[in-house]
Amino acid sequence: MNSYLGLVSEYAKAHKKKNRLTVICIVISVMLVTAIFGMADMSVKAQINEYIRQNGNFHAIITDISDRIAEQIGDRDDVKVSSFLGMAEDTTFQGKELLVQSSEQDMAEQMNLNVIEGDYPVSSQEALLDRQGLEQFGLSIGDTIEVAFSDGKIRQYKITGTYGDFSSLKGNDAHGLFLSMAGMRAFPSDLYEEYYYIQFKSGVNINKAISEIKAEYGLIDEQVSTNIRLLGLMGQSDNSSMRDLYLTAVILFLLVAMAGTFMIASSFNMSILERTQFFGLLRCLGATKKQIKRYIRREGFQYCLKGIPIGLLTGCGVLWAAIFFLNTLSLQDIPPMPMLQVSWPGIAAGAVIGFLVVMIASSSPAKNAARVSPQSAVTGNINETNNLQISKASNTRLFHVDTAMGVRHAFSNKKSMVLIAGSFAISIISFLCFTVLITFMNHALNPLKPYAPDLSIKGVQNSILIDRSLVEELKAIPYIQKVYGRMFYYDIPANDKQGSAIAMLISYDEPQFEWAEEMLISGNLDNVKNGNSVLVDHTQSQKFNWNVGDILTLNISGTPHDLKIACIISDVAFDAGNNGWSIVASEKTFSALTGIEDYTIIDMQVNEDVSKNVRTLITPEMQLLDKQQRNKEVRTGYFAMAVFVYGFLMVIALVALINIINTVNASVSSRIGNYGMMRAVGMSGRQLKRMVTAEAAAYAISGSLTGGILGLLLHRFFFEMLITSNWGELWQPPLVVLIVTISAAILTTFVAVISPTRKIEKMSIINVVNAE
Repeated sequence: MNSYLGLVSEYAKAHKKKNRLTVICIVISVMLVTAIFGMADMSVKAQINEYIRQNGNFHAIITDISDRIAEQIGDRDDVKVSSFLGMAEDTTFQGKELLVQSSEQDMAEQMNLNVIEGDYPVSSQEALLDRQGLEQFGLSIGDTIEVAFSDGKIRQYKITGTYGDFSSLKGNDAHGLFLSMAGMRAFPSDLYEEYYYIQFKSGVNINKAISEIKAEYGLIDEQVSTNIRLLGLMGQSDNSSMRDLYLTAVILFLLVAMAGTFMIASSFNMSILERTQFFGLLRCLGATKKQIKRYIRREGFQYCLKGIPIGLLTGCGVLWAAIFFLNTLSLQDIPPMPMLQVSWPGIAAGAVIGFLVVMIASSSPAKNAARVSPQSAVTGNINETNNLQISKASNTRLFHVDTAMGVRHAFSNKKSMVLIAGSFAISIISFLCFTVLITFMNHALNPLKPYAPDLSIKGVQNSILIDRSLVEELKAIPYIQKVYGRMFYYDIPANDKQGSAIAMLISYDEPQFEWAEEMLISGNLDNVKNGNSVLVDHTQSQKFNWNVGDILTLNISGTPHDLKIACIISDVAFDAGNNGWSIVASEKTFSALTGIEDYTIIDMQVNEDVSKNVRTLITPEMQLLDKQQRNKEVRTGYFAMAVFVYGFLMVIALVALINIINTVNASVSSRIGNYGMMRAVGMSGRQLKRMVTAEAAAYAISGSLTGGILGLLLHRFFFEMLITSNWGELWQPPLVVLIVTISAAILTTFVAVISPTRKIEKMSIINVVNAE
């Protein structure tokens, strides 16, 4: 041994069991951070891939630029793919809406338009037609399609190939004709628009690149737009709503880091406190305060050398096991995540946080150990100073003496109390805060709303109504789970206490009122269902300053009707447009006001694809909107995020469980000498168990109260920022989640004291006293 620092290794060899707990805490913390950030990294990659598959891979769109400027932008070193995407005025073919677009093949492939049969169009008289269009129109590759446009000309195109179905087309019962750029530019200039799509290379600062392009070519803000969702997933969006999500992510990141920090710091602090006399003896041998601090920091560094690599490997193993499990489930609604890939962000986060936390955690105990005087170490009166400060004994009025001593032990060392209770609190806070993301997903993804239809029947024009008898015919089709219809009355002159507007009146039937009941914010829904009142959504109530009881006057067919607002719900999924009103009434009230009894639209929720069966019941004047593919795509994104969120909650719960067990064990180990003394003076094993249980309960209750209060405050902060500001839903305390979380923490605490107390009971008094 060449230096006094060599004692670190020698002490570790002689006291492997004592060091093991601290190393385990470091391993668990590093594993937690590595697995969480690795899962987040892989989940984001999966969501990016899924979003690109659904919506195309582009980062920016520029309008109103010349071919020369477009060519110069395309030649930039940071641009990977770029091309004009042309859109002609929509037209119809055989009564179906036909969208006409164009692009170069490279960009078309980035937008997920891949030719599945045939060839990409080259000349101005060639085109692609979607697969469903070929089937419905009875056409084949090589046939000619004649399309009439608004300029009065009928243009012929040879179908050179076909491409897969797009959910946006199926959802509107529409079809897509895709031309070459030459075909689009053969139109008169007033018949089409072109937009320049750009995909930047990997690693490019996209916002900076866009700013450079705008400055170099004198483009104004209105000419340039970005793919907000994709840039948001990439962490490069400056959109205000995405900034709220980034802020949420940063705070949750800090909570994860704090969970690891408290776990390591608590264990490390107890390890140092347990050996304070040892450091005092080093002072007797001539060690300076600076040398004691260096000794403890070197010890922390050695803990890092052992714990961090194991934690990183364990974290990668947990990540790979989780991904393997999810992929083997073969769930259609979860996109596959990459297998056996190293998440460098997860590795970096685990290593950096683990190292910094240990170094920071060693700072304060090092100062405390350095302050121990050689005289106190020799006499064994390490805690003499603290004992002199005690002005009164343990409170035995409220508790038995053994319970009172346990509580006194818990609060005697304020730093240990803060660290141990803090680890409890952070686990509860993290759990509560992450549950907000579940609510956010349920609001943000429309097909997950209870009223989201899979299939819809409506007229090709709003004036075409659907006979109510069709509802009963649809209910008879197998696999149709629910059928519900609505009537609409548009462009109604209306007045309220502030002025006039144009309103849209909508009818709800029984299933829709059931969903409205779940979204009720204020008022009485029964007055709408069974009376002559109406309901509005929260957004309109704030925008137009409406309250329950206000009167809205609708002028229908020249007759004014006063309608009272009976309730306000969080969401009405219909927008009147142009600052108009969307007002909901019962079918009885709607028909009494308008004289209309047939539906404008009928929606269905299905368990299997029954679109072909439904088509046999509709007439050429009706169209079937198939939203099944789109709903499936959105559910895929939802489950990809939900897997991460719920997975994180499970890991947090597991780590909290291990943390509580380790904390209680460490607390008992640090006081084992005191417990031996108490047994020597006559304390029974049962009393000793009650004292240890009381001490652990003090930690658990203090941490739970702190975590519950701070958790509720942060939960409300996130909820109002992400949910209330966007959808108007008012915050409600998550009492069920809070009760379950706190109960689990306290129950785990009482389970955790069983093992160490049994161990002490089985040891002889002499061995316990001499445990040091």
